[in-house]
Amino acid sequence: MLKIFIPRYQVNPHFGLSKIKIEIKAGEIYTLVGKSGSGKSTVAHIVVGLTKCEGASILVNQLELNGGIDRLIPQFKQAGYVPQNLHLKPHHTVLDYLAMLFQRLPHKEKEKTIKYYIRLFHIKHLLHTKIIQLSGGERQKIALLEAVSQPIEFLVLDEPFSQLDTEQKIEFTTIIQELIAHKKIPCLLISHDLLDILKMSDKLGVIKNGKIAFQGKWENFWNSKNKIANSLKQAILNWKIETDILLNNQT
Repeated sequence: MLKIFIPRYQVNPHFGLSKIKIEIKAGEIYTLVGKSGSGKSTVAHIVVGLTKCEGASILVNQLELNGGIDRLIPQFKQAGYVPQNLHLKPHHTVLDYLAMLFQRLPHKEKEKTIKYYIRLFHIKHLLHTKIIQLSGGERQKIALLEAVSQPIEFLVLDEPFSQLDTEQKIEFTTIIQELIAHKKIPCLLISHDLLDILKMSDKLGVIKNGKIAFQGKWENFWNSKNKIANSLKQAILNWKIETDILLNNQT
């Protein structure tokens, strides 16, 4: 279980976060959606420890991560994080990168683990390709793989679909869902793409002007009379998302 509480954080003189409270169970995907500048990425940075916020509580499996103790490495070791801007080793081949990520494991376990991720991420054909030669979507896969290669207790994905085309989004959605179910960890997904919400979220949070305007399950969102929910529902209809997808997510 991941419990997030940010009572207040002032981003700049004109904007801040206020009373952010989110709970995510093990194996659950919680998508936080909002317009650009609404505070989504700031929440992500606080949750993984990259931004210090006094008074915030980041509780994972009853352990408080934001205890006020100075850390040599800002990011919480319990947090897996895939940022919007990826930082990978460009001149490694994919296979070399995998070997480096799992070098701590005993030989047989290392081989088994690498085979599992090669299958899950559909990257067998990329093993001898250098990172610098990969497409944006392929690099996104490697960044996610790097984030989950350590013994993390929760995962935060900041706009993971931003560089993907429609076909890649469908594949990536399946990968994330299987990954979270396999590792049985909470996942906070930051997104502005409503299709991401429809396909994979167990819970939905809508952030506006630094505050949570709505949160709950998809069916509660769709049936809500909340003004924010209504505006998003209208956007969904305007974007002509297929009726069967809408109906499936209401049941």
